[in-house]
Order: sequence, then C-alpha cells, then structure tokens
Amino acid sequence: MPPEPQKNAAFDAIAADYDASFTDTAVGSAQRDRVWHFLTQALAGRPNSKVLECNCGTGADALWLAGQGCQVLATDVAPQMVAVTQAKTQQAGLKYRIETTVCSMQGIGTNPVINRSAPFDLMLSNFGGLNCLSPDEIRQLNTNLQTVMAPGAVLALVVMSRFSWWETLYFLLKGKPRTAFRRLHRGPVIARLDAETTIPTWYYAPKELSRLLFGFQIKRCCPVGFWLPPSYLDPFFRYQPRWLKALQWLEKKSAAAWLAPAADHYFLLLERKSVNGAD
Repeated sequence: MPPEPQKNAAFDAIAADYDASFTDTAVGSAQRDRVWHFLTQALAGRPNSKVLECNCGTGADALWLAGQGCQVLATDVAPQMVAVTQAKTQQAGLKYRIETTVCSMQGIGTNPVINRSAPFDLMLSNFGGLNCLSPDEIRQLNTNLQTVMAPGAVLALVVMSRFSWWETLYFLLKGKPRTAFRRLHRGPVIARLDAETTIPTWYYAPKELSRLLFGFQIKRCCPVGFWLPPSYLDPFFRYQPRWLKALQWLEKKSAAAWLAPAADHYFLLLERKSVNGAD
C-alpha cells in the first residue's frame, strides 16, 4: 500500500476510539494541558491568529484554539478524523471559527482550501504528527510551508523525541531491550497505534528537526512528558490520581530546554526566517 493511503487507513481505523484511548484519558489530558500552556505563550501578542492545524485528529486542539479567538483550518490525512472534528465543531457552534479539509502535510502546497485561506500566522502539529514523515517528507514540508505561512509566522510542533527515559525504563523492566531503545534507530520504526494497527514512525531530536525545517529558526524548546508518563501507561495511572497529580506538579516545574531530548514529546516553537534567509 502506498504511504499516504496507508496512513489514511491507519488513522481512520482508530478515529472512533481515539478520544477514549487518548484524548479523554488522565495522562492524555495532562499532556495536552501542558501543550496548551505553551501554546498560550506562543499566541501572546498574536490576537485573532489564523492557524493551520495539521494532523488535527478528533479536533480537541481546534476547539481550544477557536476558544482563544483563533481562526482555524483543521486538516488531517484521515477522512474519519476530519469527520469527527466536523461533528464536534458543529455541536460546539464554532463553524464560524473552524474550517476543515482532508489533507496530508505533503499536500499543503497544492490543497485549494489551504491556499485560499493563506497566509497563516501559526501552524500547529500536535502529538507526533511529524513523526509520521520521513526526513525527505519534512524537507518537502519546509518548502510547502514557505508558500502558506505569513512573514514572522511560527510553527508549534509537538514531536516524539529520539529518547524517552520513561519508555526506556519501562520496556527494560519488561525485558524488551529492542523496544526500549527503538527511538535511537535512524530509519523508520513500525509503531503500534492499537492492537491491530501499525504505522512507520521516525524519531527526531530538536536540532535534527530544526535542520530539516531550515526555513525556520528555533525560538523555544520545552519538554512535554518528562515527568508525565507516556499515554500507554494510563491504565496504571488512572487508578493512581495522587501520583499523577504529583507528576503534573513536577512537569510544571520542568520547562527547561535541556530536559526536552529525554521527554516523551517536546514542544518546539520555530519562527519563519526573513525572506532573504537571514536569521
């Protein structure tokens, strides 16, 4: 199956259960709250921003952004994910702030809805959307974004890091050393979305990703999930609310950039370089 239809099928397969398996879980909600904290800071001084959201999933971030006064174009490669976002948008009465379209990140440069709505002040890709792209695809994304992002626009990217101390420790304790160190692999890793669905996944360190997105420069890098556990540990932590609350407190005290390469995800804020390429 070609890469893009494969991604469509993979994420379509989990769309109906995505909120129950991640969005609405205790760990998923805690990690997303952390992302929203950093997004609030990124939006400061940018009232009524036009936002291009890639890999919008089931629309949690689009609804939140609309609540902050943003005009959002929510996109996803999976039609079923977009359908859930559309339903939530209509139910919330936010169709005047949120538009949707099915589009992969590789299709940004040619999608008519995106081109009609451009230029954008901010592009958001949350929770590992860029990890579904190879290095060559991210270079192409860099080129595509030059055509739709406004001068001085920012990218807010939440990416799975190349190393997670939580993941490494967890799988070592389970006697699975290959899985414990899978993120260090330079090529694609077959990652499991659920019991039946897998997808090729690439892992990137912050500076490595910045080099691929060479039209933008790093403004901020923060950990998301240094103390907070990965989402697949939610079955344990949902019954340990005091532990999770303590980890949330530690997470709020741990926004230093040097922790980001060891977190489950990191929040990377990049700003578009000037037209002449100067930093």
